[in-house]
Amino acid sequence: MTGNYSAREYRDKLYDDLHVRLSDTVILMCAIFIASIGLNMNSTAVIIGAMLISPLMTPIVGLGFGLAIFDTRLIKQSLNVLLTQVLVSLLVSALYFWISPISYASSELIARTSPTIWDVLIAIAGGIAGVIGSRKKETNNIVPGVAIATALMPPICTAGYGLANGNVQFIYGALYLFLINCVFIMLTNIVGTRILMRKSPLRSFKELNIKMRIGLISLIVLLILPATYSAVTLTIEQARKEGIKQFVGKEFTNHTVISQVYKSNKNELVLTIVGNPLSEEQLETLRQKQASYGIQSVHLKVNQVNQIHNSTKLDSETTKEFYENINKYIDQKLSEKNSQKNIVKENEEDKD
Repeated sequence: MTGNYSAREYRDKLYDDLHVRLSDTVILMCAIFIASIGLNMNSTAVIIGAMLISPLMTPIVGLGFGLAIFDTRLIKQSLNVLLTQVLVSLLVSALYFWISPISYASSELIARTSPTIWDVLIAIAGGIAGVIGSRKKETNNIVPGVAIATALMPPICTAGYGLANGNVQFIYGALYLFLINCVFIMLTNIVGTRILMRKSPLRSFKELNIKMRIGLISLIVLLILPATYSAVTLTIEQARKEGIKQFVGKEFTNHTVISQVYKSNKNELVLTIVGNPLSEEQLETLRQKQASYGIQSVHLKVNQVNQIHNSTKLDSETTKEFYENINKYIDQKLSEKNSQKNIVKENEEDKD
């Protein structure tokens, strides 16, 4: 079709695009800097803006196309550009987070450290759309949309945060997510290109050799299995958290819950409550009700203020934890009260 590049035209276009140019490097550095600020400030809009100007998609698409037509020159060129871009991205993001006064991990950063099977599916769907969109001669928003959906840039910035703060978990999780996106976009480009170029003169070989096929299949399995495990674990944890929330909200309505802590390593829910004392029989009844909320395996531990206060033998660790929870509860209530006062004050000023 005249609206699309032929296989030869597209290969020549990739040859021209895949170079380490100063202008592209500066654009990438700006995009990484903007994305790092967005992750640091928990701003989704800023992160999306950064991904729109990122040039990270081109070498990944080039690598997939090069593997599809077995063009060693294009493969080497794509790998050279991709590795350079990843290295520059890691250095710029690590430098930003090293000098940034905000050192805590925002929810946007944390979200990029636990890849799941859904990330694999998004990368596959994005790769299919990218194969079609990148072949069109006219300007379109498909390739930028794929870059946003598959989120290539935020994981690298998150890895930079891990480098700046010495957090190995962030580095591993973020780079694993980036690898998932890269590999599955590349794989769908290989398959899509082979389908689209059935009658192309560049189709000089019938099948991938056995070593390459084994390597690609092994790579897919190695990426999918951990991601599937992560997805299942995430689903179970989310269901458990929702069950705990409903359980505490409905079964402790007559008490003030000062502290609610779920210790995943012990599968234990620790509550610190104020109100009418609960007997062992009542606590046992509550534990039996856990099954109806889907949290029957969670060990329930209830610290009652009255019992702690009246006890003559106090465990030092329990006492310390109790008073810390009391202080947190007081601080939280004072903060809520101050926020309400500020809202009232602003409303009064608006009326004036």
